[in-house]
Amino acid sequence: MRCLLFVLILLSCWPATFAQVVSNPPFSAAIARARALEAGALATDVPHHTHYDLKLYSHTGKLTKGTWDIWSDPLRSTRSDIAAGDFHYTHIEDLVHTAQWRHFNGVMPVKVYDLLQNYSEPGFAVSYFALPGHDVHFEQIEGSPFSCTSQSFHMRICFDPLAHVLAFAEIFNQTVTWEDWQPIGTHTVARRFRIYDAGRIMVEASGKAEVVKSFPPGLFTIPPNEPDMGEPEDNGTAAHKVISFKPVQLDMLYGNLLIRVRVDADGKVHKADLIDADDDDLIHNAMEFAKHLTFAQQITNGVATPFEQYIYLRYAPGEQAD
Repeated sequence: MRCLLFVLILLSCWPATFAQVVSNPPFSAAIARARALEAGALATDVPHHTHYDLKLYSHTGKLTKGTWDIWSDPLRSTRSDIAAGDFHYTHIEDLVHTAQWRHFNGVMPVKVYDLLQNYSEPGFAVSYFALPGHDVHFEQIEGSPFSCTSQSFHMRICFDPLAHVLAFAEIFNQTVTWEDWQPIGTHTVARRFRIYDAGRIMVEASGKAEVVKSFPPGLFTIPPNEPDMGEPEDNGTAAHKVISFKPVQLDMLYGNLLIRVRVDADGKVHKADLIDADDDDLIHNAMEFAKHLTFAQQITNGVATPFEQYIYLRYAPGEQAD
């Protein structure tokens, strides 16, 4: 079993940005401040443990429950454990020796992939608003105060104007929310994190943080005889190389999909199966893309052989990378 991460990109231009208003802080400063306030971000943090109960909903509405535990010993080590269905993932990072160890069983659910992409910050939207010319300004939304970017290219990011933490982000058809922030030392943790697609909840993480005086022995120990497996989305190995693909016309939508492809000995995909998707409207174009991939042949004992691979696709409007 191997996995591969792709990004489907709509070829278009970002809208032109307007001159920054001097009285409004730049977005880059606002997001940097919000990230610095999050627990685990800086050396000034206190040792702590955060536990979340997870509810992950497939595109058909099937619920998978799970847990996510995060331990942080500032300047020394961090550990993250995720369990969701048959998927189990551990990530230990030794900050002193700049070493990390990742281990997992099974195929990572696409909703766990969504969670990891957006929990600390909504990476896709942040990369857009980090471009020069974007600031944040005060506004009221449904009677509540926020500091927000202007809505641009069907996206917006808003902060709590007093606490300066993330409040919500809109990314085309998806909405990400951070709620009920809990102080922990001089930092803070969101007790509730959610991702919605077209108003339908996909991901919910609910929990709390606590200060830790003494961590359990061996919690941050990297097993000496077990190698680092790498990230779950590429199964920790070099994925089969794609040598050609057929471009597809993308709609103005955003989300992730997980697809399993079965590849013949000649490198052609002969079957593609959808495992899960963030939005039903992503499926047709993403499946067409997957079906027309051509991979480098897998050679086993000098003979080309068929293989199976899982592909994580990000369906993302944006500009073409150089």
